[in-house]
Amino acid sequence: MRNMKNIKVLGIFLILILGTLTLNSCDELIDPTETDFGKGPVLATFTQTTAELNIIKDVANTPATYEFEITYFGGKNVALDKAVTVNIAASPLSQIPEGTGFTLSSSTYTIPAGSTTVTGTITIATAPLVPFDFKKLILEITDSSESVSEKNTFSLTLKALGANTLAGDYTVVDGQYWNSGRFLGDYDGNHVTISALAPGLYSHPGIGPFDGGGTFYFTVDDTTGKITVLTKSPAGVPTLLNGSPIMTCEGNNPFEMITCDPALTNKSTLKTDGHHEVITSVGYFRGTGATREFFEKLVRD
Repeated sequence: MRNMKNIKVLGIFLILILGTLTLNSCDELIDPTETDFGKGPVLATFTQTTAELNIIKDVANTPATYEFEITYFGGKNVALDKAVTVNIAASPLSQIPEGTGFTLSSSTYTIPAGSTTVTGTITIATAPLVPFDFKKLILEITDSSESVSEKNTFSLTLKALGANTLAGDYTVVDGQYWNSGRFLGDYDGNHVTISALAPGLYSHPGIGPFDGGGTFYFTVDDTTGKITVLTKSPAGVPTLLNGSPIMTCEGNNPFEMITCDPALTNKSTLKTDGHHEVITSVGYFRGTGATREFFEKLVRD
């Protein structure tokens, strides 16, 4: 009996020792003074990695300017209490050379303490640019007082365009929307960005009052300004708007509310002040009596 009591006491003693060791091990793992999972390198990068810039050529070859942002992330993902300096330059992959093609407002930027961004400016020489010969201007971060992100480049596609291009940012001054023969209202004041893809070929993102829903494409006759809305993309893919076949004035699907009068719609007008007008009628077909139709007059900002 005495031996049995000694064995029990020894067993309890061993359990207490093992428990203490386990608790000490856990304490070492969770001790905040030992391991801080919120710490890490601060990585400098560009806020955007890609962008596009329409450059409309004029007789004076007026230089174009573009602003970009440099930022950082990592650490505790909060603004540091010290300044961060970042050095940038033209990437060896840039199709636009620094000096003759563009200049930087500075090659060294400082993100102030308490902030996470700084803004830089590029001034682009437009004389060497050729309409529709799109080029990439690429910047890279070469050094930083902190670390540099693996994503350390910013690529700006320069889309040089002729003086009479319709590309640009537009405001809807007359937008009308019908659903199954019923007028649902207007969407005046909406904004649309028309992009030039090739001479006389443009893309229009969104449909009516919807930012999404697809993109349609149109051509313009330089002489008459007549617009032809295409039923297929430049790649030959049939255009669907909100998942249904596009309706055009030249297509087989009939409009029920819009009259395709060339005097009223599907035309463009170039203005001497640059505030060009674009008028289109498009829709999509969901069966007889179930069309969606949109009349839109845009004025370039």
